[in-house]
Amino acid sequence: MSALRLDQLKHIRAIREGDFSGLPISSTPTSVNLTGSWKFFRPRLVEKDSPCRQACPLHIPIARYARELASGDREKALQILREANPLPAVTGRVCPHFCQSACNRGEFDSPISIGDLERGLGDFGLDLPDPEAPKIRPGGRPVAIIGAGPAGLAAAVFLARAGVAATIFEKDPQPGGLLQSAIPAYRLPREILQQELGRLFRSYPEITLECGRRIERGDLPTLAKEFAAVILAIGLPRSRVPSEWKASSRTLKALDLLGAISRNEEIDGNRFLVIGGGNAALDAARSLKRLGKEVEIIYRRSHEEMPAYAEEKHQAAEEGIAIRPETVVGRTKEHEAGLTVALHRALRENGRIGPGEFIVNLDTDYLVAAIGQDPDPEFADLDGVVRAGDCAHGAASVAEALASGRQAAKEVLSRLSDRRPGEHPGKHPGEHKEAPEPEIVDFSGLHLDYYAPAAPPAGVEIPAAERLDGFGEIRAGLALEQLRKEAGRCFSCGICTACGICWFFCPEVAIAISPGDREAPPAALFDLDHCKGCGQCAELCPRGVIEMEEDL
Repeated sequence: MSALRLDQLKHIRAIREGDFSGLPISSTPTSVNLTGSWKFFRPRLVEKDSPCRQACPLHIPIARYARELASGDREKALQILREANPLPAVTGRVCPHFCQSACNRGEFDSPISIGDLERGLGDFGLDLPDPEAPKIRPGGRPVAIIGAGPAGLAAAVFLARAGVAATIFEKDPQPGGLLQSAIPAYRLPREILQQELGRLFRSYPEITLECGRRIERGDLPTLAKEFAAVILAIGLPRSRVPSEWKASSRTLKALDLLGAISRNEEIDGNRFLVIGGGNAALDAARSLKRLGKEVEIIYRRSHEEMPAYAEEKHQAAEEGIAIRPETVVGRTKEHEAGLTVALHRALRENGRIGPGEFIVNLDTDYLVAAIGQDPDPEFADLDGVVRAGDCAHGAASVAEALASGRQAAKEVLSRLSDRRPGEHPGKHPGEHKEAPEPEIVDFSGLHLDYYAPAAPPAGVEIPAAERLDGFGEIRAGLALEQLRKEAGRCFSCGICTACGICWFFCPEVAIAISPGDREAPPAALFDLDHCKGCGQCAELCPRGVIEMEEDL
């Protein structure tokens, strides 16, 4: 049988001759023949949440500000960041960055250096004010806030953004709380803190700050009359000290010691034993080491169980801080030369840890108690106040304190709205339901064939031997080009970036890319009149934001 030639096929011959009769070809244009009516499924754009945002106590939209930073718009990136976080230059340095441990990129090569991005934007904005807040509503009374730590500051800012004035009462000479008195300057330079706080108060003249003003419990009835509400944000001001140590003049409280060092006071003694395994313990030990003191940390659990941040533990090891894990202090004997302290192996029994086998007697000048903080009993069992920060939920990170302050402001705004419906800006809480939690895009929901591995930038860190000479900041920030490049490594999980991959591969040319404007960012648009529901776009979307749903 001879091979069939192409021109012998009747359909081919008919097409060449211009005779289309009898062929299965539509003669009507797609403007009339809406091929989308044939589909059983249709695509939809579903904005989702990134795991980094979910892990952040402040729920900062990290992917959104990273996208703006990568494109070169630092001002817009800073604006997005500050909407959720009023102190980014601070948290960029002292936050443990829960977000980084949740970053999807960590399963691809290495997580985005989100802390560096936050710090870089925060430093860029130290002299840039926040957008102007709404005017204070006429006749409205301000809110009283007791404590100018992170929680109290955040509460005041979010109240001001809603048009409600606030007065902060702070017992210390300066605002900042533990940011000012307890976090060492090598972690948070004081000039950065002063600039950030100064920028905050310049941006919000609706916030009045009264430093050196201690509020007692007996003052609360007067405050309740003068102010619309009272927020208590006093932290956990009392260092926990075992009863058997309290009478000794050789026992120091970690927060008091750190405060004295921060104020450049002379620290007596040369030999110190720091008891505890949290950040306060490591901060105290590392600060004493910088003052030329002999210091050792005693901790009752294992090194892995130390609750201090991983970076703190790593840097303390680099600096030669001696740590005795699974060790407890037994009897102490005070004498003219100092203290003799008996150390024992930690014995775990019936859920408790006590002294076991004797190890050694050590001579020291001072014991430093860094085993936790307690609330002020004067302010226990109060009705009518809104609590924020550590005094509300226990010791936590700065980011968690800021988030707690924002929640306290939200609670106060709700109470004011309930009291005077219609006076307070925004909707009454009963007028709308909470939006459902968005779906989180995990690593398996991404399509990463378009990405190549890329290493994060290497930060410049002062060698341990040099940084012990003073309290200078340990790590330098990233240069602008490094920040932009690192922001460009972000997968933008859960948001459409108008990358155009869906448009390129759509067989029906039924997708367009919106250029975006002031009202809405760029995004993919679907022509459902002509989309046949093949699902190619959903299968190829790098960020997993296109889903197919039944076309009913």
